[in-house]
Amino acid sequence: MKNKHLSLRVRIVILSALALSFAVLTFLVKIGVTAEFESGVYTALARYIDPALTNVMIIITNAGSAAAVVAVIAVFLVLPLTRASFGVPVALTAILSSVSNRILKIFIARERPDTLRLVAETGYGFPSGHAMNNAALYAIVIFIVFSQTKSKKIRIPVLIFGIAATFSIGVSRIYLGVHSAGDVLAGWIMGTAAALFIHTAYIKFLQKSKRGDYFYGR
Repeated sequence: MKNKHLSLRVRIVILSALALSFAVLTFLVKIGVTAEFESGVYTALARYIDPALTNVMIIITNAGSAAAVVAVIAVFLVLPLTRASFGVPVALTAILSSVSNRILKIFIARERPDTLRLVAETGYGFPSGHAMNNAALYAIVIFIVFSQTKSKKIRIPVLIFGIAATFSIGVSRIYLGVHSAGDVLAGWIMGTAAALFIHTAYIKFLQKSKRGDYFYGR
């Protein structure tokens, strides 16, 4: 088991780095340092706005909705082969991400960008819920897959798909005018942190309870 995972110390360092990155980004956003960057990102995307691309972006953003995330979790939980190895940690990650996202939004209270909104959204924007919840979802799946197998034929496709899905969903939120680049970046950071935290806690629980073999399908 020990050879399959990063040490607890390394995980703590990474989590600390993610938390610090989020804190610094939040501060920079609050004092307006990121405004020019965020405006530039939106302007670059807005140049390509047209009905066809907007429909594609809406499909992508809907693929990252809360309902879609819940559907993925339900599949993992229903299937016996993935219930313990994927279902439980993915569900816990989603809960942690969703709850902490709501708390952070209320605490930071950043309004959504004043841009052309191509879909209706309400509430605060920082960090982006879509970006955070999907980063958490795909990150925990990637962590689990990398823990279970060394096969590059499995690892690489999962990694590429997870990163591509997370990135495209985040970009769709900026394109649709409901989030700034800072909102999305913050969501990616905290979603990854939530996944790493749950993955670490779950592994330690399994090691302590001696259920690791069941988790890893051996």
